[in-house]
Amino acid sequence: IAPKYWAAILVAAAAVDLTQINMANTDPTYTPGNLGWDPLGLYPKDEAGKKSMLAKELRNGRLAMIAITAFAAQEYVTQSGIVDQTPIFFKPFAGLL
Repeated sequence: IAPKYWAAILVAAAAVDLTQINMANTDPTYTPGNLGWDPLGLYPKDEAGKKSMLAKELRNGRLAMIAITAFAAQEYVTQSGIVDQTPIFFKPFAGLL
């Protein structure tokens, strides 16, 4: 992958982070991760719904951390990469059809 691509990704991620830092410093009602962009309208309007959504996001993040740790442990134990063990997940869809 071209270095220009990674540079663009780095700049985009930095822009999002700087936007969040600015919002956190200027808006006392700011909730981490809430950039005010919800095009599908999935974020609840009531407080109970917001708390439920935040709890679900935390659980999802924790599960993802456990999964990546399990992948690393599996690679360590088997001395083989996840990509090599489950190649069907890492091939283009056109090749599978």
